[in-house]
Amino acid sequence: MTKRKVTLALGAVFVLGLVARIIALVSENPHHPDEFFQYLEPAWHHLTGAGVETWEWRRGVRSWALPGYNGAWMALLLKLGLHSGVGVARLLRLHWALLSLALVWAGWRGGSLVARRLGAHPQLASEPPRGAETREGIETLPGVPSRDRGWQGGLAAATLCACFPWLVRFSVHTFSELASTLCLTVALVLAGELVEAVPARRYVKALFVGAMLGLGVGLRVQYGLVAPVLGIWLLVGRRFRQLAVVVLASVAVLLLFGFLDLITWKSFFASYVRYVQFNFVEGGADAFFGTLPMKWYWAQLFHRLPYGLAVLALACALGLRQSWALVLAAVAVVGLHSFLGHKEERFVTLFWPLVLIAAGGYIGTWAGRAKADHARWPRSPRLRLSLAAAVIVGLLVDGGLHCGGNDFTLPPARFAAQAWVGRQADLTGLIYDEPLYVGGYLWFGRSLPQVQFKSDLLDNPLFSHVLARRDSNQARLAERAGFEVVHSAGDFVVLKRRRP
Repeated sequence: MTKRKVTLALGAVFVLGLVARIIALVSENPHHPDEFFQYLEPAWHHLTGAGVETWEWRRGVRSWALPGYNGAWMALLLKLGLHSGVGVARLLRLHWALLSLALVWAGWRGGSLVARRLGAHPQLASEPPRGAETREGIETLPGVPSRDRGWQGGLAAATLCACFPWLVRFSVHTFSELASTLCLTVALVLAGELVEAVPARRYVKALFVGAMLGLGVGLRVQYGLVAPVLGIWLLVGRRFRQLAVVVLASVAVLLLFGFLDLITWKSFFASYVRYVQFNFVEGGADAFFGTLPMKWYWAQLFHRLPYGLAVLALACALGLRQSWALVLAAVAVVGLHSFLGHKEERFVTLFWPLVLIAAGGYIGTWAGRAKADHARWPRSPRLRLSLAAAVIVGLLVDGGLHCGGNDFTLPPARFAAQAWVGRQADLTGLIYDEPLYVGGYLWFGRSLPQVQFKSDLLDNPLFSHVLARRDSNQARLAERAGFEVVHSAGDFVVLKRRRP
């Protein structure tokens, strides 16, 4: 296969990933209160003066880094004349979906890296002459560690990262786990390239690795175990100077998080200290949200890929000699979270791209070895590529068949009904049934009061509308108090106070 064909194939993988994310953007519902109340609503509150302040923000256990980033986009959109909170939220979800395509790029680079390191060709100390790649095609190049070598593994890993259903679904949500996963996956892949680098002195790349590492850990401190794994990888590869640059760059970025807390919470690293105190000293998360057994995460991973998980594990094991850092980081993240009582599936999102890259790199290597003298059955290159493609498709289908279900159930009809109320010209106030299962004031789009349902509020003339489930006791109480149904959305109704 020529370089041009590989480039076209990689472009097609990016397009597939983009189409999959657009479909998810249209069909995927919000599935956790945190994606609004931890990362969007604080910024909307700061910019407009209207918003729900949850207990985390009253106690200062959250950093303003990610809400501040989202808030910068909100401020820009408001400046451009977009004042609809629903529109802002949808554009931010699109923004994160597009950013998540970085996993496809990381899959290409990481899968190619693993395939090169597992390949049979020796590595040389120099690159081929410029133009040789185009003239002769990738398969005829000398055995050098260029980005084009190992293309089979790169395409396999990129395809898995582009289309794996859980990653596609998760890409349209505004959680810190997604942002941290993007940064740390890129950091690990590029650290592997530093180990492979010829010549060894790649200080600019080391700076970027350190920045991504610091950013990923700062955004999601529970993913901090990635840092020692990355450091060990560079130490084993004898990249001591590059490791020093990575450490300095990551520390510099982490200090920025500390200074941000100093500005916003009046204390250096205040949100991290309070987070650790609340979760690990006081046991607040376990008390608030309950605990689950240690095996729960592994059961969830098996649930998402019941047949394909064994295939991924086998591919990772066979290629472990060269992809061990990716696999170790993935297992360490799940292992650490398994010891914590409060568990949610999104907490271990980083597991998936790391094992998909490691497995995809091996699968691509196996597919590309048909011409090697030591290759076993089947020797036919086309047959090997076909079998590898079938394995990848099987993994994606298995993941797609078991992709449904969430930790929380947030009916989209309630969001639609809340947004409809916010557009009414005669609105003076809203009483709704579940305040944390809607999108706060961002989705409401108004500075008018909205409060949780209490029967004595029905007599308060400030509140003109009620949002409740159809045929619920709340809806019946509202009708008795003089409200009538004016809008329906799925299982929900909006009632409006009758005029005297």
